Amino acid sequence: MNRIPASLRAFAYTWLIFEVLAWTYSLAFSRFDQVRWINEAHQPIFDVVFRALTSLGEVILALVFALFLFFKRKKWVLPYLASYLLSTLITQGLKHSIFAGCLRPYAYFRNEAYDWYTVPGVFINEFNSMPSGHTAAAWFMFFWMALFLNKPIGAVLMGLLASGVALSRVYLFQHFPIDTAVGAFIGLLSSMLFYCLFVVKKTTDDVLPSA
Repeated sequence: MNRIPASLRAFAYTWLIFEVLAWTYSLAFSRFDQVRWINEAHQPIFDVVFRALTSLGEVILALVFALFLFFKRKKWVLPYLASYLLSTLITQGLKHSIFAGCLRPYAYFRNEAYDWYTVPGVFINEFNSMPSGHTAAAWFMFFWMALFLNKPIGAVLMGLLASGVALSRVYLFQHFPIDTAVGAFIGLLSSMLFYCLFVVKKTTDDVLPSA
């Protein structure tokens, strides 16, 4: 544990709080109420904020940060990209195999007599709800950003941004909360795995005396 920087511990604690809240909310209330309460909170300013937040979980920012690491922390590029690949493979694999029949909120509640709000200009997907790919990508990427910042307060901010991406997926009527909880688990664990395999192991090997 001493080899894990304080910034990553802070990020992991933020992730844990998010997971507890997401799972508690998902298990305590019906799917209808989970989505309805967030849907009813819509405001024009929230439409703008959550569209911006959801864009953080798309591929362009992940690739831009990979390029940034190439110049600033070249030794992290391989584990970063490996984390992204693993997270994406697991997420897409689950979407199209085990959870292939999982409907997104719009399709799931199609026959409900309720006037759902959808954000203007946002394409509403109907299938492959579980898990949330945007959320997985956000937690994977912000893990490495937290590591780069190397300050607990910065790491907490990265965790809050990742949580914001997750919430945006529910607000934009694209996912259920449970989808984001599973996505966050995949993203964090993918990054942690390659961080331990490449960064921690490399650091340990460098400080151990040769036989």
